[in-house]
Amino acid sequence: MTAPLFDRIRWIDPISGQPLTPVVVSRTPSGVPIHGAMRIGETNRAYPIVDCVVRATPEAARKYAQWLEPLGLALPEEGGSFQEEATVESFGFQWAWTAEMRNEDDLRWRVASRFEVDPSEFADKTVLDAGAGAGDQSRWMLRRGADVVSIDLSAAIEVVASKLRLESNWVGVQGDITALPFAGDQFDLVYCEGVIQHTRDSAATVRELLRVLAGGGRILATHYPKPENFLGKIRVGALNALRRRLTRMERYKLLFVSGLLAMSAYIPLTGWLVRRFGLAIHQPEMPRFQTTWTNTFDMYGNHAYQRVLTGDTFWSYFRAAGAEQVYRAGTTVVARKKNGS
Repeated sequence: MTAPLFDRIRWIDPISGQPLTPVVVSRTPSGVPIHGAMRIGETNRAYPIVDCVVRATPEAARKYAQWLEPLGLALPEEGGSFQEEATVESFGFQWAWTAEMRNEDDLRWRVASRFEVDPSEFADKTVLDAGAGAGDQSRWMLRRGADVVSIDLSAAIEVVASKLRLESNWVGVQGDITALPFAGDQFDLVYCEGVIQHTRDSAATVRELLRVLAGGGRILATHYPKPENFLGKIRVGALNALRRRLTRMERYKLLFVSGLLAMSAYIPLTGWLVRRFGLAIHQPEMPRFQTTWTNTFDMYGNHAYQRVLTGDTFWSYFRAAGAEQVYRAGTTVVARKKNGS
């Protein structure tokens, strides 16, 4: 009988690089740990496992410090460089508010079609869903036969766990994708869609994701694109100015305003202008108002980082890290890690 995915992952401390040894107190019927810890080497320090999620940053460990005390373990030593949860806190709010947004057509496009990947290719792959959001993409890959590790820095990881904790081939991690708690060269596929632009450093994120990818494995990744024509630059500049204003709003006020913008996308003539200039994010394959509202809130949310890059610049990060191109369309990239790199 195959062991649960959790027991097959090779874990390391993202600060020291020492192995992490699981200390599991309880598990779900599927074998996903509910409570325990990840002990650092031979020390008495550890990262807690709480509610089926490995809390793999010092900040997250501090938040759940009381879960370590009954195990006689202490918090990890301070060190390393990690992105703070506050920089992505709005995503945790967003996905708790609308946990079931995506339909099958959107998921097929978002995870496979846009990368020119056949859904059958996920079968029997060990996948890292880097920046898992509400977990719908993780669940979609699981249903196609993949083993999936979902990692997210925000509280959205609680939403993912609520959906997937009874899956033996699933693991949940609250962590920083620029400082991963995994040994290198072990994932067959890394999926990172709509996330890298919200990390503290796009190039460093690409390097770290490629580090944990096995030789010959592929990474599917996107980044917000930087417009290269004059009108596009004017449009993005205007939207950025609007976002800087809206993002300072109290969260529920922003929710209200983004809802009004989303509603305007459905008004004849006005809706065409709103969609054309990107004031609200309306996608034909997901026409529901709830989806438009969520995507619009996402665009104006008060996350700390939101960068744009040209396709050439984004690809240069993969090339510098030793990957070879499989497919590229603007800032949508499929790259393969060379064996031995």
